[in-house]
Parts: sequence; C-alpha cells; structure tokens
Amino acid sequence: MSLYLALYKTFLPKRYNTYLKRAGGNMDKCHEALLYGTYYEEYDYYDFAHKSAAERRTYVTDAWRNKICRRINDRRQQSIIMDKYRTANFFNRYYGRAYMLVSSPDDRYSFLKFVQNEASVVAKPTNDCAGRGVELLKGHASADWNNHFDHIIAAGRPYIVEQLITQHTQMARWNISSVNTIRVNTMIRNGKVDYITANIRVGRVGAFVDNCAQGGLCANIDPTNGVIITTACGHDEHRFSEHPDSHMPFVGNQIPLWQQLLKTVAEMALMLPKLCYCSWDFALTDKGWVLVEANKGELIADQRNLQRGLRNEFTL
Repeated sequence: MSLYLALYKTFLPKRYNTYLKRAGGNMDKCHEALLYGTYYEEYDYYDFAHKSAAERRTYVTDAWRNKICRRINDRRQQSIIMDKYRTANFFNRYYGRAYMLVSSPDDRYSFLKFVQNEASVVAKPTNDCAGRGVELLKGHASADWNNHFDHIIAAGRPYIVEQLITQHTQMARWNISSVNTIRVNTMIRNGKVDYITANIRVGRVGAFVDNCAQGGLCANIDPTNGVIITTACGHDEHRFSEHPDSHMPFVGNQIPLWQQLLKTVAEMALMLPKLCYCSWDFALTDKGWVLVEANKGELIADQRNLQRGLRNEFTL
C-alpha cells in the first residue's frame, strides 16, 4: 500500500473504504481515483494497469480537463456553450434549423405552433451531455404533440426542441437511423485556432443518437486532411475496423468538405476568443455543415483510439 493510501485509510477510513469498494478491491485503481480523480472506467479504458505512473500522467482525464478548463476558459464564455439553447442563439447563423425553448407550461401554444408542420422533432435537455435525454418525438395529431409537451414539462428541466437534421448521404453510409456527427476539438493559442483532435461518431442500426455513451462508435480523423485514421471504439473494449451493421470501413475514408468544416470551426472559435478549449459537434447536410452543439468535451474516445495521452496537445 502506498503512503498516500495508508494516510487515507488512517485519517479518512470511510472515504477510503467507499473508494476501494467501488474499485472492486483494486488498490491501484483506488489510488488513481483518490489522488487524481481518475474515473474507474477511465482506468480501464486507458489500460492504466499496464502503464507506468509517468505514462498515466500524459492522459487527459475528466478531472484534469475540468481543472485546466477552470484555469484557461473564461467562465462567462464557457457558460454559453454549456447551455444548448444559449449556444443555438449565439451561433444562430451556423445552426441551420429552427428551434425553440420549452421551459414552462406557458410554452404549450408556442410548442404546438412550432410542430404543426413537422412529422418529428428533436428534444434535448439544455444542460446535459453524452447524449443523455435526447429524444426523437413523432406526432400525427395534436393529441400526440400535447402528450410530448407534457412529457417534457414533467422532466422538470428546460429543453431545446428543434427541427430534425437531414444528413448528407455521404455521412449516412455508416448508419442511416442516426445523425452521424463530426467532433473537432480546438485550442486557441496566441489568437490562433489549433485543431488538436477530430473524430467521427456514428450510431448503431435503429438508434437515433451517435454518442458512444449511448451505444455509438467513434473513430479518429486526421485534422489536417479529414481522413479517418483509426478503427472505431464503442463503450466497451471492442474495436471495429468497419461498422458492424452497415460494414462501412472506417480507416481511409475521407470526410467530405473537410476544409470548409475547419474554416467554419475557426470562425466560430474566434467568436469566443477567451474560450481556449472547446469541442464542436457538426452534421453535414445537403446545404453544408451545421452546428449540432458545442461543449468542453472529454477526450476519452480520442485517447483510446490513438492509444496515447493528449495532455501535451491540450495545454496552452
């Protein structure tokens, strides 16, 4: 047992025992969680059991990312991207679809008017992430939409309701039921936008969302040219050279209109110049790239795919 764990066990026994139990009795995993805030899943995803202490500290864990973002990101500018409705308003000309906020029972009339010509809409909690709470709402009559509205209000938190994105056929090749997106992670250094990583996220057959946490797959892209350079990972340890449902290969596939996407990302990033780190999620439509959302996204999938830590690229 390390000195640090011994001190925890002696002076904070309840905390120590809780962490050790959650770590399945693995003292090394417990050590990482207590001292560095490393999630147990991160420990497994990054294969920390077979990495030295020095190698582990090259990884951007969620705890480390949040700590650095508090230092390098302006709090006011970061608050914009942490609220999906505020993001849509701030980057309205890049959004490419109509949307509205549902936050109280008084919004019923506006909601019914918004959906009157829609067969389906997307509803997302304004302050959640990892695809949690995202729903595809379908309706054929006013009763359907009234029920959907009641369901949103019952959740007890604001939602952004928006028109469904119709993705480009080149992006639908992997999976047609989900809107498959591209994430570009940026750092602003000395007034210049650097693209530190990029990835493609695709859903599984029948699924609406593409996020790994909701069953989707993610493969990394070379930010300089838009070519997929890794196999894909999911929420477990399996890796995929091709989509398991459509059999569309990952490595070597070129993402269309890549330079246009990078230009758009740079324009948007510089609209929040004090937001040094940001993740930008985009979908490709027949009219070009549209913003899905922005956030201070984690780098779990990127580091798993690249099989190395990104702490050097992450820092200013």
